[in-house]
Amino acid sequence: MIKPYFLILIFLFNLSLFAEAKPIYETCQSEIATYCKGVKPTKARILQCLKERGKNLSEACDAAESSLSDSMKAKSQGLCKEDVSEYCRWIIPGGGRILKCLFENETKISNQCKVVLNET
Repeated sequence: MIKPYFLILIFLFNLSLFAEAKPIYETCQSEIATYCKGVKPTKARILQCLKERGKNLSEACDAAESSLSDSMKAKSQGLCKEDVSEYCRWIIPGGGRILKCLFENETKISNQCKVVLNET
């Protein structure tokens, strides 16, 4: 009985992430073109790129980046928690450093965490 509710929650959560991610591609189009040229267009990679390289983001892009950051943080804290503890425990959070660490260890992290990192 728990499984159907869990699947519904996952589905609704994924819809909310999609709804928040679409605006970042539109809202930050010029910033992504400037700072993230050649970056694989997944939510996590674009977010990490904007956090690390994005200077002088427009107000709208900054808001979209912050919204996506909050959503990704909430999702990854559950699905990537063990991977962060194992591979990134010495990394100081902020500025996309945890995401960068997870990408650097992508071949070693769990499949569930890989799914989070490669969502489009």
